[in-house]
Amino acid sequence: MYLKRISFILCILFISMFTVHSAQASGVFVDIPKQDEAFEEINYLVNLGVIKGYTEKGKMYYKPNNNVTRGQAAKMVVVASGNKPLVVHTSSFSDVKAGSELSGYVERAVQLGFFKTNTKGQFLPNKPLTRDEMSYVLTKAFKLDTSEYENSDSPFIDVTINHPYVTYVNTIYYNGVTKGSNQKYNPNEQVTRKQFALFVARAKNEKYRLDVPVKGMATPDASQIIGLVAATTDGLNIRKSKDTSSATNIVGTAHKGGILSVHAVEGDWLKVSNKGSFAYIYKTYTQFLDADGNALGNVQKQVTTTQNIKLYVKPTTSSKVISTVNSKVTLPVYKMVDGYYLTVVNDLPGYIVMNSTEDAVVENPSNPNPTPPSFSGDLLGRATVDNLNIRKEANATSTVVSKLKKGEYVQVNRINGYWAQVTYKGQEGYIHKSYIKLLNQSDHPLKDRVIIIDPGHGGTDSGNTFGTIYEKDVVLKVSKLVERKLAATGANVLMTRTDDVYPTLPDRVDFTNVNYGEIFVSIHANSVLNNTTANGTETFYAMTSGDKQESIDLATFVNNQIVNDLKMRNRGVKNEQFYVIRNTIIPAILVELGFLTNSEDRAKLTDDHYIELFAESIYKGIVEYYSKQ
Repeated sequence: MYLKRISFILCILFISMFTVHSAQASGVFVDIPKQDEAFEEINYLVNLGVIKGYTEKGKMYYKPNNNVTRGQAAKMVVVASGNKPLVVHTSSFSDVKAGSELSGYVERAVQLGFFKTNTKGQFLPNKPLTRDEMSYVLTKAFKLDTSEYENSDSPFIDVTINHPYVTYVNTIYYNGVTKGSNQKYNPNEQVTRKQFALFVARAKNEKYRLDVPVKGMATPDASQIIGLVAATTDGLNIRKSKDTSSATNIVGTAHKGGILSVHAVEGDWLKVSNKGSFAYIYKTYTQFLDADGNALGNVQKQVTTTQNIKLYVKPTTSSKVISTVNSKVTLPVYKMVDGYYLTVVNDLPGYIVMNSTEDAVVENPSNPNPTPPSFSGDLLGRATVDNLNIRKEANATSTVVSKLKKGEYVQVNRINGYWAQVTYKGQEGYIHKSYIKLLNQSDHPLKDRVIIIDPGHGGTDSGNTFGTIYEKDVVLKVSKLVERKLAATGANVLMTRTDDVYPTLPDRVDFTNVNYGEIFVSIHANSVLNNTTANGTETFYAMTSGDKQESIDLATFVNNQIVNDLKMRNRGVKNEQFYVIRNTIIPAILVELGFLTNSEDRAKLTDDHYIELFAESIYKGIVEYYSKQ
């Protein structure tokens, strides 16, 4: 009887062991069948105590398609990483109750740096975990090395190099934790319980990791990046080489605002990194950004180098050197960052050490009450009117000490506001600078010239329109490019507007006067109702604006450059009494680039390649004007 009882117990034990083994073999959860892609990983984590399911009507469910919350993720990664929960008496977060099971895991996860928390003292435990957050959590929890993946483009088209989680996305990708979908990472999507189990298992155990390209064999060296650019148009082709003749050479496209890392400038092409290899894009359709991926904005001031200096990719001397800059070179300043100036050299943005420069005396465009400029240099002034008074002091009532004939030259020693201190036949005096053309003799013709660029219309005044195309937008885009080109030469460029706002016409004239403008260029686009054949470029001057010949010269140079460079119909240079040009006493012109109502002109006015050419032509016309002695 005793032996029978022992045999019975052993039989029951054997059956029990077999039943447990069979349950594990078939899986813990009824909604995760053996053929499921996550079957092995989920059961691996169950055996480690990392995850639990839900018991309903005597059956265990994992509910794989439910979103995993931040609180659930905190517990899972604490357990999976071999850590224990904290004993919490006072919660660090208003939305996590002290003493609860969740509290211990949340406090431990935060203590170990697995999560970023907000500044309002909340953990948001019930908020679904997003894929970008997930990349950070797994990288930190499983101590994945990020050093190889910093400052590098991700292999995904929706995670740009300036994305806040790009380093962590790169890290989990190159460690075989995730491969994304259709070249996208979908950083803002919520993570399901099934996905997170897969990711945790892969991060913890190399057995489950995916096969991925070896970083460094396919991806360009991130340390050699010299800058960032944003596409300024949709559908910008990314090519394997600088060959535009073959459609098979196109390996992708960048949409407007998309950011790429630049490794080299090769003529009109930029060598960029794309999906783990080098590629090329056309420079015309891009805009360089600062190291943080932001637009450069407006020139704040100018500085002159006091020694030979280096131009760095980032505001630190430990970053890559883009180029060297000689002493006594004047550079535009867009921003000041921790002892460095953001500037542009040969069209490339970079950072220079502030204390290796001194301020060039020019105006801050953002200052409504600028200090009058003052400088000395090899500068001549040519009288643009007859009987021009040279006065003893810098005011209109001072004694006249001499007079100039139109076309005569004086040596300009310094400028203060609208007054130039000059030397004429050995005698010093003052001339209102609006009546002399200032001509640099040794520097770039535009260096220190005060040039006012006026993008027409703006704000509630759209100007001419065609469907959803607004004149105010077209001319602002052109104007900003003109401003950048002029500023790169050392010119002091000021814009009457830099955003979608509307300065009144008197405001624009007052802005010109208060900033002591030397030439004024207003940029517009034309339109004719019920006439789609009218086309071409025309440029206007006003008979009352200073010496009309200077305005005619400036208008002619700009108009001809546009006509020749863009193959526009030449509608000529004309006299017209537009408010903004008739109320200035300096050379002033108003450019009508083309007609929005004409299909050929409109195609150019809405094409970034031609927008660049419009800007380049205006810039070249201004250079030509100042080059004429």
